[in-house]
Amino acid sequence: MTHGIIQHLAGKQPPEDTPHECPGRSVKRAPFSAAEVGIISNPLSGGNKKGLKPVEKMLSGHNRISHHIAVRPEEVMTACRDFARRGVDIIVVNGGDGTIHASLTALFTIEWPDAMPALALLRAGTTSMIARDVGLPGSRLQGLSRFVDWVRTGRGKASFTKRPVLKLTRENCEQPMYGMFFGAGGIYEGIKFCHARIYSKGLGGEIAAGLTLARFLIAGATGNRQTAPSTLIRMDVGEATVQKMNALFLFATTLDRLFLGMRPYWGTGSAPLHVTTIRSGASRLLLSAPTLMRSRRNRWTTPRHGYISRNLHELQLYLESGFTLDGQLYDPDPRFSALKLECGGEAEFLKI
Repeated sequence: MTHGIIQHLAGKQPPEDTPHECPGRSVKRAPFSAAEVGIISNPLSGGNKKGLKPVEKMLSGHNRISHHIAVRPEEVMTACRDFARRGVDIIVVNGGDGTIHASLTALFTIEWPDAMPALALLRAGTTSMIARDVGLPGSRLQGLSRFVDWVRTGRGKASFTKRPVLKLTRENCEQPMYGMFFGAGGIYEGIKFCHARIYSKGLGGEIAAGLTLARFLIAGATGNRQTAPSTLIRMDVGEATVQKMNALFLFATTLDRLFLGMRPYWGTGSAPLHVTTIRSGASRLLLSAPTLMRSRRNRWTTPRHGYISRNLHELQLYLESGFTLDGQLYDPDPRFSALKLECGGEAEFLKI
């Protein structure tokens, strides 16, 4: 779909952004004037809590746009199955990172009649980390307004980018999950703290996430294990295995930037998964943090001092703690003793 749209608007085909090697599935393409659009709105997402009336008003009168309300992952799956029957070309996700996670899982699980649709992500969540990286700029209403006008008239500068998507498979669980950010240890504990102590006070967005990160970094650096407990993990990356590491933080992502523009990974190579681990008791954590967040290394940020960052194609993990995938929390479960993270394919994202 996207090549036809870009050619129509600009008269030539721009180079596609494919920075990583990752097996993908093709994306459906059609001229924008014939585009079928599906929208998924989660009324409980942070940006939608004041109601969906402005969204519904903006969509009224557009016959080629199908709007579904979905809160639970099963409802997102139902909406996407309807989009597959309708032959939808672009899916707009009006929700937070958790709704995007459910949409990606549905996107890569459903058999599409032709090929997968492209995605347009609105900043409609509490943090909207994924949408800030690969979504539509501006607020949810600003982004949706530009999108609707573009679909209706062709006005606006549209670009598409392909990004690898993370696939997570749990032992003894047949259904894989898809997303763009996996976290364990302090990441998992931090999100739990945010839900219980920060979001409940009316704070949200990147500031809330930044305050939580600062709290856990200080606790980790001062050895406060009650606030920042370590988690026992084992990582198997094929050629090397790290046995029984006590990790303060562990995450894997296919995003280029995290909240507040951070890029806390410095591995080399073109593999699509950025994996970073900080051991419990890592040297000079507070002094190293500012450079790590900007993807820079210093003489302390080495495996010997407790800092590991690599780009990988896949990773086998054994955790004693819970984990998060795109902000959704998954508690410890003895049935899921092993987790496999790998590239599950590529999705294509619209910016306008």
